[in-house]
Amino acid sequence: MVTLSNVRFSEILFVHFCDQSLSESKLKRSLGLVTMKVLMMHSSKGDNLMIKQVKSKKIYEIVAEQLTDMIQKSEFKPGERLPSVQQLSEDFNVGRSAIREALSALKAMGMIEIRQGEGTFVKKVAMNLSDRMIPSILEQEDLKQLFEVRKLNETGAASIAAEKRTDADLRKLERILREMKLAEGDGRLGEQADIDFHMAIVAAAGNHMLERLMATISETVEESMKEARQLFLYSNEEKMIQLYQEHFRIYEAIRDGDKEQAYQAMYDHIAGVEKAIFLHDGADL
Repeated sequence: MVTLSNVRFSEILFVHFCDQSLSESKLKRSLGLVTMKVLMMHSSKGDNLMIKQVKSKKIYEIVAEQLTDMIQKSEFKPGERLPSVQQLSEDFNVGRSAIREALSALKAMGMIEIRQGEGTFVKKVAMNLSDRMIPSILEQEDLKQLFEVRKLNETGAASIAAEKRTDADLRKLERILREMKLAEGDGRLGEQADIDFHMAIVAAAGNHMLERLMATISETVEESMKEARQLFLYSNEEKMIQLYQEHFRIYEAIRDGDKEQAYQAMYDHIAGVEKAIFLHDGADL
């Protein structure tokens, strides 16, 4: 019998098994909706306990992952109507607010669509979405904080760049915009051009401290940009054109030396991307 004193039972899951090769996917299925703090493993050979720290997940994140898994396994097929929020709440044995948050996350990933007065349906493109989008989008609180940081840093960078930019900076931004235009419809090239554009503006601001600050969050920023472009790409061509125009307006303001307009154009762009990812539109789910 495996026991551990001074640890609340509600915060741990005891897993006693002979084979220690339990896969992550099998473990997730075994966990169901348990929020896990500590995983304890013990072999039949009497080996010492191994304790593995596991990041606690919010209920809606676990629900969203399970719904995603069901969609990917065609338990919910493209075009199929999902059960109501009330029914899902009963099926998962969680509150309706957790179901709504989970559905919002899936909607942001482009996996489902909400039709006013009809319900929630699996989108036909859901099976084609990259798996890498799932973990980072589900960390909604982290992304919200990231967008707050981007609004503070990149709006300031755009404003300063409008004042300090050189001819070389403008030529670089123009070249990136051409690449972005040519890359419409090509996700990988478009993502790289998007990233290059924002980093070029930070460089044009000529503030090394700001560059260092952006470098510390660059990987997370890049992932959020990739996810946003995925959402636009799976929406329609007009959205991709809109994304390009937003970047062009930022460039124009920097080119014209208009600090206030550069600030506003960057803010509007980042806020628009944020809205595309977090689609809490209050629709009847």
